[in-house]
Amino acid sequence: MLEIATSSGKSLICLKMSGELDISTVDQFRLSVERLPDGLTEVDLDFFGIEFVDSTGIGTLIKVMNDLREREIRVMVIRIPKEIYEVFDLLSIPELMGEESFECLD
Repeated sequence: MLEIATSSGKSLICLKMSGELDISTVDQFRLSVERLPDGLTEVDLDFFGIEFVDSTGIGTLIKVMNDLREREIRVMVIRIPKEIYEVFDLLSIPELMGEESFECLD
């Protein structure tokens, strides 16, 4: 199960996610991002409540980040739980996508 809450400012939207980002929830995640309004300059993906990410979730995250960047939207993955960040780091996701785009919780 994945829950996504949206908070927004003028040119920034934050998607606060909780639950699991896996094969059963990636379509919901992708659709939430596709439905974002035009005119944004930044999207924050708040992973504070994410408990599990599988390979499909990681692949979808990379695709979503690339899609947003193609729209010239800055994307940040913030408040990543340490256990989740360790998986990303093991797979070199921050290195691949830009370490400045990832914020791990201590």
